[in-house]
Amino acid sequence: MIAKKFYYGMRRFFYFSFLFIFSFCYNLYSQEAVEKKSEYLPDIDGVIKTKAEFDLENTTLRFEVRNARFGAKGKINDYMSYKVEMDLSDEGKFKVMDVYIRFTPVANLDFYLGQRKIPFSTDHMRNPAENIFANRSFLAKYINEGMRDIGFYTAYKITGQVPVDMIVGVVNGTGNNNPQWVGKPNLAARATVGPDKGFRVAGNLYYGNVQNQDHLALFGGEFRYTNGSLLVESEYIRRNWTDSIRIHEDGMYIHSYYNFNFNKKMIYIITPTVRWDFMGNSVFENKIDANRLTFGVNIGFEPKQFYSEIRLNYENYLRGNLPAHTDKLTLEFIARF
Repeated sequence: MIAKKFYYGMRRFFYFSFLFIFSFCYNLYSQEAVEKKSEYLPDIDGVIKTKAEFDLENTTLRFEVRNARFGAKGKINDYMSYKVEMDLSDEGKFKVMDVYIRFTPVANLDFYLGQRKIPFSTDHMRNPAENIFANRSFLAKYINEGMRDIGFYTAYKITGQVPVDMIVGVVNGTGNNNPQWVGKPNLAARATVGPDKGFRVAGNLYYGNVQNQDHLALFGGEFRYTNGSLLVESEYIRRNWTDSIRIHEDGMYIHSYYNFNFNKKMIYIITPTVRWDFMGNSVFENKIDANRLTFGVNIGFEPKQFYSEIRLNYENYLRGNLPAHTDKLTLEFIARF
């Protein structure tokens, strides 16, 4: 009788022990599976940029949805990640933006294959929310026009007290969403030297052929200083090409802002901004087609800059040979998620 009770007691003990171990292992596996699954879920993001502009010279007004950009990025495994992005209203037009896969075989070494902004110029590579001003600089809008293409890139980072980022790539040279056959791809290269805070310099190069412009060559240099609240940045770009004759144009900007931070429930950051930019056939020889001063203030409603802002800009054209260049007041709303 005692042996029988002992047998049933031991059987019950092993039964409940098995259930406990199984439940523990299942919960542990499920937790790891959820964490692993969430690690590879796409990160959905977007930028919506709307504005109202008042032309002070012609006394006209317009409202615009400047950008309605949506994208997803994530990783398939520890070696391969991706990004896809589209704009439902890029100045009123639907555009497919970045679509690429990144392969990272070892730390600090990346290979990109697909469509993306050509890595040339910091101001050009900023997304619409990070543009600082309601309207882009002359360099980003005109000199770097059409600088998104399909190609292959190699990027390498050197870490340390003075970090160095380098990227070299080849692209079709046929532009956005246009995978034409080419005999010789175009070359793009960029290097930045310096940390995110403090002094940083950068150099850019792009060479090849595009539609109606043979032997296109762009080169530029940049300087930046930031301590987190203060930013001072300047950039120069020259663009040469051959049409019926040798043609060139160049441009330059210097802009700055300062963040005043507040611990408020509504307003977190107030940022006065100022920019001087100009472009022409040769700005250093005073052959300037457009010369503009921009004054503004950005009001941030999130602790993180460039996510939820209202911007007010005044543009004063000191010289503008192009008819579209008139003094303006711009009110802009920014929502980034």
